[in-house]
Amino acid sequence: MPQLTVDGRTLALSHLDKVYYPRTGTLKGEVLRYYAAVHGALLPHLRNRPVSFLRCPDGVEAEVFIAKNPPAGTPRWVRTVEVPSSGGGLRQVVLDDGAALLWAANLGCLELHVPQWHAAAPGLADRLVLDLDPGAGASVLTCRTVAVLLRERLAADGLAAWVKTSGSKGLHLLVPIEPTPSARVSAYAKALAAALEGDRPELVVHTMAKARRAGRVLVDWSQNNARKTTAAPYTLRARPLPTVSTPLSWAELERAGTADDLVFTLAEVPERLAAHGDLFAPLLDPERARPLPAGPTTRQEQPRQEQPRQVLHPPVEVMRPAAVTAVPPADGLGGAGVQYELKLDGFRCVAFARGARPPVLQSRTGRDLAPEFPPIAAAVARLPEGLVLDAELVAWRAGRFAFGELLRTRRARAAAPDVVLGLIAFDLLALPGRDLRRLPLTDRRRLLLAALADVPPPIQPVLATTDRAEALDWMARLADTGVEGLVCKAAGSPYRPRGAGRAWVKYRRSDTLDATVRAFTGPASRPHALVLELDDGRVLLSTPRLTPVQAREVAEAAAPLAGPPVTDPEHGPVHPLTGPLRAELTLTGRPPAAAFVRLRGD
Repeated sequence: MPQLTVDGRTLALSHLDKVYYPRTGTLKGEVLRYYAAVHGALLPHLRNRPVSFLRCPDGVEAEVFIAKNPPAGTPRWVRTVEVPSSGGGLRQVVLDDGAALLWAANLGCLELHVPQWHAAAPGLADRLVLDLDPGAGASVLTCRTVAVLLRERLAADGLAAWVKTSGSKGLHLLVPIEPTPSARVSAYAKALAAALEGDRPELVVHTMAKARRAGRVLVDWSQNNARKTTAAPYTLRARPLPTVSTPLSWAELERAGTADDLVFTLAEVPERLAAHGDLFAPLLDPERARPLPAGPTTRQEQPRQEQPRQVLHPPVEVMRPAAVTAVPPADGLGGAGVQYELKLDGFRCVAFARGARPPVLQSRTGRDLAPEFPPIAAAVARLPEGLVLDAELVAWRAGRFAFGELLRTRRARAAAPDVVLGLIAFDLLALPGRDLRRLPLTDRRRLLLAALADVPPPIQPVLATTDRAEALDWMARLADTGVEGLVCKAAGSPYRPRGAGRAWVKYRRSDTLDATVRAFTGPASRPHALVLELDDGRVLLSTPRLTPVQAREVAEAAAPLAGPPVTDPEHGPVHPLTGPLRAELTLTGRPPAAAFVRLRGD
């Protein structure tokens, strides 16, 4: 049996000489070669979206059927996800790599259809689609006229559209939008189609009745329904010819002289990709997404109650990255891309803007830092009610991050004249009326940048990139400012604290790490040394004798938490702590010896 190795997996292929398209004599082997050739451009448009298949195991002129559930014998390495279904319990395949794509194609899964939402956020669309379907007497050139009219109307609403052939008779327009409930997208698309029909009734219809479609183009808005799907870019179609749903440039569409100029087959598309690249690549750029206008409200929407603006309340459990000894590659952390962020030296802080109520600055341990940092609290209070940021509260002095100034500011409730406080946001957990934690990180990053676009300091987004080399360069160039390292996050990760160790990791330039202070030796007014437990829970260490400055710092924080003295078998007389206290230390030697750096304080 023939074999093919794709993305590190070897697949057994079958019946490569079976005729899939009798009219052109196109064989199954040619179909597999096509998908192997275009998978680099196709897969990003499928990533994290459940796929519905049109299966043609014996070719396009034999039995053809729709398949949603994973086929029998689906390998364990092919990812499946649970999706909403009226019947319940529906699972669908997600095609993450070339091996999964070729596995599906080998089963006769000829057409690939996906919804307008990601598996992590069902029913929250990140694109709008309009399917232009010509009626009898109309053609794809008639669809072109309608497409241009729609492009102009979308542009007036601040939206940009990209166009592709459907691979059948018409055209598809796709519009990148900020994540929006599918019902709202459908309502907007329907209103848009109805308005165009009102202006051009001789050209456009927006209802399905075939009797009204002769010579006109149906603007099918219904594929924005959360339960509907659309043919993916670069998918083959089960038509008499081996046609492909092919991205176009607007200039190419406008200069087409005949309908045949807009028909592309599996033999032509790989060459187009080599010559022009993926014309739909801009759709994958989160910076292209725009908010969907409200548009006319449908009767079905009127009775719906408005969602409260504050949907997320303190305290929330935060994601905590696991420590690693090397910066992961761009295909690490699951293989769907990595976002690299600067690791800053400050207090972890979840900031809640609560309208008329006082803002909350939740520390990592759940304490409210707002009374201790009034300028930051005042800045958060000016944000829209319901906005929730995951951030780092930092102090800046003389060109460097100054962690010690945070401790002094917290005690004094005011920063020194030469100290600047800031809130550096690295995640967006909620917008007014919307909990965003189920969205992929890339979508949350896009919404974060949009939410803070007009917000002045002291609040600003963290510096982040998906380019590993650029991140390493930043880390080296900014070392003198006190940047500690990098936090590396799976680009597709939702905000799930219990899965953080697999999706978020942190890399420090040195051998510093955090530990929990369990006890101290010496008097409470001037501790001699600390007893520390590492985060892995396996090692208890004692530090060398503290310096006078360190002893005063520890006494202020630890004395209120000190319990009655006890005798520890290894460390002698100690004062165990009754509450949480975190410290930063360095480890050297084997067995490791701990050196106290400072209290973390957050």
